[in-house]
Parts: sequence; structure tokens; C-alpha cells
Amino acid sequence: MLRKDVCKILTENKNSIVYIASSNKNLEIYFDKMWEEKSIKLIKISDIQEESEYFKINYELLEALKSDLKVVILVSVEGILSQYSLNEDMITLNLGSNVSRKDLIDILEKNNFKKKYLVEDRMEYSVRGDIIDVFPPNGEYPVRVEFFGNEIDRITNFSCTDQKSFEKLSIVNMYINKNKKNLLNFLEIIAKFKKNRKVDIYLENDEIVSYKIEESIIRDRDNEYNYKDIYNNLEKESIKLDVIKSEGDNQKQKPKFSKGGIKYENTSQIREGDYIIHENYGVGLYLGIEEISGKDYLAIKYADEDKLFVPIEGLNKIERFLVDPGNVPELYNLGRRGFKKRREKLEEDMLKFAKEIVKIQAKRALNMGFKFSPDTVWQEEFEEKFPYIETRDQKRAIEDVKRDMESSKVMDRIVCGDVGYGKTEVALRAAFKAIMNGKQVLFIAPTTVLAQQHYERFLERYKDYPITVDLLSRLSNDKDQKEIIKKISSGSIDIIIGTHRLLSEDVKLKDLGLVIIDEEQKFGVKAKEKLKKMRTNVDMLTLTATPIPRTLNYALLGIRDISVIETAPEGRVPVETTFINDDKKEIREVIMKEIAREGQVFYIFNRVKRMEDKLNELKKALPKFVSIEYIHGKMSPKNIKEKLKSFEDGDIDILLSTTIIENGIDIENANTILIEGIDKLGLSQVYQLRGRVGRGKRKGYCYLVIDKDKKTGKKATQRKETLNEIGELGGGFKLSLEDMRIRGAGEILGEKQHGALETFGYNLYTKLLQEEIAKVRGEEEESSEIKIYLEEDSYLPKDYIEGDERLVIYRRLVDIKKLEDLKEIELEIKDRFGNLPKEAKNLLDYLEIKILAKKLKIIEILKTNSEIFIKFDNEYIQFEKIMKLIELKRARYSSKDNGIFYKGEILEFLRWYEGDDI
Repeated sequence: MLRKDVCKILTENKNSIVYIASSNKNLEIYFDKMWEEKSIKLIKISDIQEESEYFKINYELLEALKSDLKVVILVSVEGILSQYSLNEDMITLNLGSNVSRKDLIDILEKNNFKKKYLVEDRMEYSVRGDIIDVFPPNGEYPVRVEFFGNEIDRITNFSCTDQKSFEKLSIVNMYINKNKKNLLNFLEIIAKFKKNRKVDIYLENDEIVSYKIEESIIRDRDNEYNYKDIYNNLEKESIKLDVIKSEGDNQKQKPKFSKGGIKYENTSQIREGDYIIHENYGVGLYLGIEEISGKDYLAIKYADEDKLFVPIEGLNKIERFLVDPGNVPELYNLGRRGFKKRREKLEEDMLKFAKEIVKIQAKRALNMGFKFSPDTVWQEEFEEKFPYIETRDQKRAIEDVKRDMESSKVMDRIVCGDVGYGKTEVALRAAFKAIMNGKQVLFIAPTTVLAQQHYERFLERYKDYPITVDLLSRLSNDKDQKEIIKKISSGSIDIIIGTHRLLSEDVKLKDLGLVIIDEEQKFGVKAKEKLKKMRTNVDMLTLTATPIPRTLNYALLGIRDISVIETAPEGRVPVETTFINDDKKEIREVIMKEIAREGQVFYIFNRVKRMEDKLNELKKALPKFVSIEYIHGKMSPKNIKEKLKSFEDGDIDILLSTTIIENGIDIENANTILIEGIDKLGLSQVYQLRGRVGRGKRKGYCYLVIDKDKKTGKKATQRKETLNEIGELGGGFKLSLEDMRIRGAGEILGEKQHGALETFGYNLYTKLLQEEIAKVRGEEEESSEIKIYLEEDSYLPKDYIEGDERLVIYRRLVDIKKLEDLKEIELEIKDRFGNLPKEAKNLLDYLEIKILAKKLKIIEILKTNSEIFIKFDNEYIQFEKIMKLIELKRARYSSKDNGIFYKGEILEFLRWYEGDDI
């Protein structure tokens, strides 16, 4: 039977079903094809290594036992050998019902829920004012409960990613215990289901399943009798199916929606004890937020114990000053002009540099290219076949690329996104667009292996269209290469994929329209020079996860355009990074943990000469049934390709490799990677290698192997801290920024800028340089400060929003320029932290006043006893409206103060003054 026909059997059979799959991959395929079936209660039991996943499955089985629907349990070999607890302890919360908030907290505490400020994992809860957030063991998403006294006023599901609510609920059932008493084996679970329904058991590829049972017994001899008994009983009762792969049967159903968001975070987030740099006063030490006279201020310590108190609205003048761990920067004196004088001198050099940059940009703007036509019907059809839902960032990147291609200017865009975030799909759509316009596409990858992978992916996606895709690589013999080159020059190949071989003199394209470059920083100097020449008249699209510093700088400064894909695909689980000792027992344990869950392992060992020794060392430490092979860059491409294919097919359990696999190797079943010698690797390399695992819905593990007897170097320690600090998902772009700082960004912008970089730090330097560029272009923003003095206390109380999260919210508020953005964040704050206290409401009103005042060209607002003084920019004053107010005795004009005194609320006045009625 073909694999694609299995789901038909499962859906058409009227009875409930237990389906024992021979591989986790098959199980995932069936689940993805059936998850939208409303008439079926579908349960998938595959990888239950994570404790949170174990409890989730327990509760799904409990729910299924109570359900009247047909139940289909898709189960792996590991699943049938596991034990389950069906003890239920559930609480039901109804909207409008009376529940003591204290009682709910007591129940959570009693059942070992961990209290956190922000809930991110199962079995965690949080209390913020009248809001309790809970992530129970059951359900896909955490739950937010808001109280009004002892009455439940609101229940929602929310996203762990951005902490925002997305779905209102009227009732929620939460399982709260983690009781593992009275455990049942899988046969006993089936017996419970059989009490009130007919159950059919299907066994897929019994020979493979039998072999896997034997492997499990070898790993766990204590349970040999139990495992054999379970399997023998299931085999007797089951309907046996021999299932083989079929073409196109692993196409996943496209999910209809995504509930993920973007976590508001960056590597420049300031925390207490961090060094900061103020653009007027220089480097200081951030001490935290202090309330003074009803307002919040950032307290910063300078030399001689001087303190500077910066109002919250001055947050945009402050950046985190990154220093090497253990280094203490020199703090400036507040009373002296040392920093100001230094800044003035450096700004002269920066202005000259800004002029150079603007010249380059102007030259680039003059380069005219081919103007591609809007999307065709075929393009729309092709994009609809993409089997996943596009993330928000991915959509934006696709729109950016299409807009560039449809304009008459030459495109030079970098698409930066973490491994597995969908950069290749952006390239596939751009290439399709170029081909629909009769143009040829050149796709250049840094390695033969990566070129081969791209070739296979392009063939698969373009198979329903009359598009010719070919591959030119070292693996092709001379005769084939000559034939391919001939076809390229005649125009009979639409898209040619290969390595830098494509940049050779003998490769001439008939009508080149688009060049796509994957990981440009991996190419040599000559290849880069050739690509640089191409940029003047052909559209260029560069794909990268960690851009080289120079590329990233150019992108940030507008010399090249950049699109960043930061949103993780639906269902992606962060990779867990752990440091382990170079100890045979520890290494064996983490490898066997992955083998036990039917997975595969990468082992990175970047020393070619000692590769054989390492292979033997691992073989001695591991059981005989674990197969290990190695690859490195000095082997023939054909040999590398064959071994990678065997690894992909599951014939090899552990692939020992140099860093040759850091780009483009996409093997969903490999979810553990061990990396030796991180002190010898660049931070970007470690990040790229870590990206080889956790590419599916399974949790990935990255183990950084360190020599316990060897003192960890400063660089390795620094890399360890940075990897732990950076957000687990979408961190590649941020990591490249961090990598620049670690390596020293002086190399990037040349010697002349080195002093400025050291003085200002990377963040402030970039900001000041962009300001200088805006000056040269004549696009400098008006820096007129609006004077606003109101009597009300306006801040975020620390008992309303706590710790670092308060500064995160403050920073977001200060950055807001539009009223609609202010309203959006107000709704988010109410959702996450509860009703606004008076001081927080005053703060949001103050920010609305500031936005409106700037828009209406008001330069001063001052609250006096019973009136509000308002001073206008005389060039923009609306005289008719002011006269109307004076006539109605709602205001009086003061020639002495050159403004009006208004009787009433300032927001009421501003909203009226902005409107059309007089």
C-alpha cells in the first residue's frame, strides 16, 4: 500500500482506531493530513521525551475517553512502550462565576506550578494585579483569567511569544495535577477505550516495528518481558499493513492561521548594572528606575559617584554600551566638557564619511535595470502551492523583493533570516517571477552539497511548470559540463544552480535577469569581485542567516536594502543549548537520549587529521547497533554526497563532521548536535551549526563540549554568554550585530572610524552616523522640544509592571510617533497587566498630548491653577478657531506671554483643535 492511501483508510473506517506507525516521519505525515477532520478526535503519540508533552498526551487520552467522537490514536513504537497516568484532577473556570482569586493561587501552588512574572512554559503561573496567567498541562495555549473582585471578568488564550491575548473564552477546563501514580501500559489504555466503543488496531510494516522493539529491549533489558508482552498482544489483534513511500505524499496541509507573534526584545535591552552611553554625557552605569515627584527617571552613575536622572522621554538618547565581560569602561565626569569636546571632533570625521556614503547611494540610484511585470496568474497559482502559512516577516520580505523587481532601479537586497525561516521560498518566488518575464536566473551557493540541495528543492517546487532547472558542479563530468554551458548560452536553461564555477569566463547567459547568492560571505575574494561588478546592471538577491559585518553595515546604512525574517514558523520549538564536559559517559548519555527517541545526531569535530581517532573513540563509547560515519572538506564531493544521502535516509545514526555542514543541510530527523572546540569557531559559525537541529516540530538540543580540565578562554566564555542571552528564535540577525561588537566593528568602517566606534559604542555610533547622513541629504528631522508641564503624576507604578519588563514597555512608549500605535499598546498593556492605574493613564494621556502637540505645531503647554497656557508656532496658528474660543469665553489671549489660557481639559482642546469644526 502507498503511504498516501493510509489516511483514506483511517478516515473511512467507522470504528475508532489505534494506528502503530513504523516511523515518526510517517506519523507526522498522517497527522498533518488529518488534523482538520472535525468528526475525529485525533491524538498523536510520537516523541514524549519532554515532561510537558507527556502530561499533554495523558490529558488528551482522558478527553478522548469522555468524547462521543470517533478516536484515532497515531502512535509510535516509543508510544506503545510508554506508561500513562489517567488520574484526573481538573478545575473548570466559567466567565462570570464566583471564584476566590486566593483559592486559585493556592491550588496552583499546591500542585507545584512555578510562579514566574511572565508565563512561557507549562506548569507556570503568574499574578499581576487582578490577572492570573496559567499554562496548564493540557491545551495548546496558556490561559489568562482576569478578576473583578471574586468574579471572573475575562478568560482568554494568549501567546507565549508576545504575551498578547488572541481568543476570548467563556469556559476553560484545566488539568492541574502531575500525578504519576497507578500507571497504565498501552494495552490497558486500549482496554479502557474498548469498554464503550469498537477499536481496530493497525500495525504498519511489522518487520520494521519488530526490529525497533528489539532495539528498545537492548537499551532497556529490565523491561524485556513487558515490552515483548505488549508487542505480542498488539500483533495478534492487529490488521497488518505494508506501507511504502509514494511521490508527493509528504506535502503538508497548510495551516489556516498562526497564533505566534513577535517577541519584543533586542540585544540592546538595558538591564540594571549595565553600562550605557548617553549621547550628551557619555558612558555611565545604569542603576535602575527611580520615582521623583510623581515621575519616573533612569538613574545613571558617572565618575566621582555623580548621578544623572534622565526622564523617561529621554530614553531614546541612551543606548547600551557593550563591553567585553570583565572589562570596566572609563566613566565620564558630569561637570566637565570632556565627552562633548570629543564628540564634536569625531562628528567632523563622521560628516565626511556620511558624504561618501550618500555619494555611493546616489550612484546606485542612477543604475537602471529591467522592470519586471506584476504577478501573473501562474505566479499566484505557484505561490498558493506553498505547503505552509507564510509568516508576517516572510510576507513582508516577498513584497519587498517584488517591489524592487517591478521598479526600474537595479535590486540589491539582502534577505536575512534564521535557518529554516523561509528564505529559500522568497528566492523561489523571485526566480519564478524572473522566468515568467523571459529572463534567466543564476543561483550561486558556496558548496557543492548546498547547491545540490537547492537544485532538488527547486526541481520539486517547479515540477508542475515548463521551467528548466539544471545544476553545474564539480560532480558533473567534462562532457556534461560542456553540454550544460552550451544550453545556458542558448537560453534553453531557465535557472542554473551551482557554486562559484558559474562565475567562470566560459559561462555566458543569453538573457540574465536575476542573480541569487546564498551566504555570500563564504565566497572567496575573486568571486566577490565578480559579483560586485554584476551589481551595477542585474537584480541581485542575497540570502543569509548571519550577514558578514560589512554587508550588514551597508544594509543598515541604506547602501544595500535589507529584509529581516524574524518570525519563527508555526510550531517551531526553540533549540536548547547546554554546555557539557568532554566526558565519555556524559557524551554517550546525550547521544543515546536522541537515539532512544528515534532521532539522529551531528557531532562537530573540526580537525581533519584526528577524524579517524575521534570516530574510533565514539564507536568504543557507544553500543554496536549505533552506526557512525564521518565527512570533511578534503573528501571528494561525490563521497560527501553519498554519506549525506545515507544520513538523510536514516541509515547512519551519527554523522561526525567538520563545519562543512554549517550551511543548508536540512535533515528534520537530526535533532541533537554536539560541538567541540567552540573557542576556535566564530560565533556566527556556532549559531549556524546550532541551526542544523530543531528544524521541525521536535525540540532540538545543542551540546557545546568543553574540556573540564582546560581553562575556558575569554572568547569562549563571551560566546557562551552571548548564545545564552540572545533569543532562541530569530536570533541570527541580532547575533550578527552582537558578533560585530565582539570582533570589533573598527575593521568594518575603516581606521578613520575606529576612534568614533570605541568612544560611542556600536549602537550610538550607528544612530549618530545615520543622523549625519540625513543632514547631508537634507532630511534632518526637526528637533524642537515641546515643553509640557502638567501637575498629574504620570508613570508606570512598579507594582503594576515589574522589573525589566517596565523598561521594555517604557522604551516602546517613547518610540511611538502615531496615535494608532499608542492606542494599540494601551490595549496590550490592559490585556497583560489589567486596568490602568491613575498614574499609568496619566502617562498615556501625556504621550497623546505630546503627539498631538507636535502635529499641531504647539510649542508649550503649561498647567496653571484653573487654566492651561498654550503657546503656538505663529506660522501655523489657526486664528479662526482661537478667535471662536475667545468669543465663547473659553479662552483668553495674553500678549505678554504670546499664547492663550484655556479653561478646560487639554486633551479636549487638542482633539477639537485638530478637527474641522469651528
